[in-house]
Amino acid sequence: MKSSVLRSQPSVLISQSSALGSPFSDLSSQPPVLRSQFLVLSSRPPARGFTLLEMVITLAIMLLLFAAVFEIMTGVFQSSSTLQDNQNHRDQIAALGAFLKNKLGGMSVQSVFISYRRGDGEGLVQNGIILGESDAATAIDAKIQPNGYYTLRLVTVSSDSLLKEYAVFTAKPAINSNGVTQQANLVASTLTQLVTRDDPSLPWVPLIRDVQHLDWTFQQFNVTQWDVYWPGPGKPNLVGLTLQLAGDLHPDTLDVWIPALVPVSLTAPQTATTPAPPGNAH
Repeated sequence: MKSSVLRSQPSVLISQSSALGSPFSDLSSQPPVLRSQFLVLSSRPPARGFTLLEMVITLAIMLLLFAAVFEIMTGVFQSSSTLQDNQNHRDQIAALGAFLKNKLGGMSVQSVFISYRRGDGEGLVQNGIILGESDAATAIDAKIQPNGYYTLRLVTVSSDSLLKEYAVFTAKPAINSNGVTQQANLVASTLTQLVTRDDPSLPWVPLIRDVQHLDWTFQQFNVTQWDVYWPGPGKPNLVGLTLQLAGDLHPDTLDVWIPALVPVSLTAPQTATTPAPPGNAH
């Protein structure tokens, strides 16, 4: 029965195989088993492809997967960037604290310390401080940015440059009753005038950018209340700087003593032991 069905297949397959030059071109000369295998393979239907709906569904699933992976990777990168920014902020504040301790703690007796307000920052009681010495003056200033935050910046100008370019000084430096030289006072006053009018010729160096809020406070010995403005003369014994960077939840506070406090090691005095006089042994 099986051989009769195979023999009933159209002769077209035989003619096609003959045209292709296959080894089974002459099926009549081949054994019945080989002829049946060839005809069965040749009569299989073509493979079924994907429909348009299946392709659209597959692409939609792939797009959803890619979107989920992209969102996860974006969150990871943002978290890493935030951690790096926080670490950079901590490093900047630590460097600023070390600089203030070195600069304020090393001020001489004849130096000048004043604070000032320029009036270009909303909510600022004062913009910065001026440190005046006989040979140079330094200003630490808060300059408002276009985005509403502040840039904490620094400038140091020598007394020769200040007196030659911005002031006329011919008097011989003298020491007043507060122990401050006239030259140090004049240098600090001149730099204060330049800073308060935001002179563009000053070579400012940025210290910390994107400061959301900052506040200077000053205190003297035996006074419990902090002053928010220090016009001079004299110097405060304790200077505090509170600043909060953009993105930080809590502000940082830096306290610096003028002059710097040097810890004193206290050691108990050693008492010399006096040998007992020799006695008679009993």
